[in-house]
Amino acid sequence: MLLPREKPFLSGLNSYYLDLEKFIQHLQGEIGTGCLYGKGANQELLIYFDEYEIVRCVTQNKGEVAMASGQLSHVLAAVLSRNFLITVYFLDQDSIFFWGQLPSFKRAKNPLASTKVSLPDLVFRLSQKSFSGFIEVDVEGRPDCAVLFFYEGQRRGGSYYWGTGGLSLSDHDYNTLLGMLQKSKGTYSLGYFTTDPLITPEAPPDPPAEEEQPPASEEIVEEPCIADPIVEARKLVEIDQAISEFIAIYLDMIGSKGDSDPLMDLKLKFIDFRSIFPVLDPYNNAYILDADGSIRFVDDASAKVGAEGIVDCAWMVVEEHQLHKKFKAALHTMQGKERLRS
Repeated sequence: MLLPREKPFLSGLNSYYLDLEKFIQHLQGEIGTGCLYGKGANQELLIYFDEYEIVRCVTQNKGEVAMASGQLSHVLAAVLSRNFLITVYFLDQDSIFFWGQLPSFKRAKNPLASTKVSLPDLVFRLSQKSFSGFIEVDVEGRPDCAVLFFYEGQRRGGSYYWGTGGLSLSDHDYNTLLGMLQKSKGTYSLGYFTTDPLITPEAPPDPPAEEEQPPASEEIVEEPCIADPIVEARKLVEIDQAISEFIAIYLDMIGSKGDSDPLMDLKLKFIDFRSIFPVLDPYNNAYILDADGSIRFVDDASAKVGAEGIVDCAWMVVEEHQLHKKFKAALHTMQGKERLRS
């Protein structure tokens, strides 16, 4: 798992002595936004949260693919079966959704030494390859030094052990890191973002319903097994309605500033991140988006993946306009928010 490099808000706690659900509620009141990391013998977990809700929960068994969900249930189940060493990090409003929505990634097997290649040279080479991912930088004599993030070859900020909040866009912090590497040796470990979706943990199956026995006088006629299109359509419409409500709130919030076209800004984000959310690529014809924000997907699979991508892209635009607090408050009363979490 990938962790912030800043000094933890709390560390050295043991899950055995914690009511994790109540502890998260306490942290929501104490620091507002952040993440809880649990380290077990063969399993790790992460819980990202803000003042109002759980942003994302991730669990990963050693050597297996991570599982992600918007619910605490699968994390609580893991904590009940084993002990974890708990560390808590503060993440500010500008970084919580960045960390909470990180895509899947794969780490390169072998680290690089600063004696073989300088960090500026490595960054230049990666920019030529339109690299999307991160570089973990360790400097001799410095604890958990830094992690730098990139999207299509461009540096998009970093997390530094001397910083606060989880994500710094400052060139000063980056230059400070370069100065350390000029004085001391270092190593770089690369991670590549992928389009592979994180596994969603399965909910426990419902108990089978008891079959009703027909009266003895009735003739039993077996009907052909035909999929019910109404049930499928209803599920699709519910996703469409929820994300349409979300987009409407987004359009109202961004449009209130009057300095840009909010729908066009959103569509540009779809194009920027089509490698992560290919269903949002306008050329895929997986949805119809009207001028008022109403959206209709062609099928359930497109709706589920597309809704997640739209939420991520909209938040990026909101944060660029520095309206995250107002937008979050507006979403708090959204009727369909539970549908988007499922």
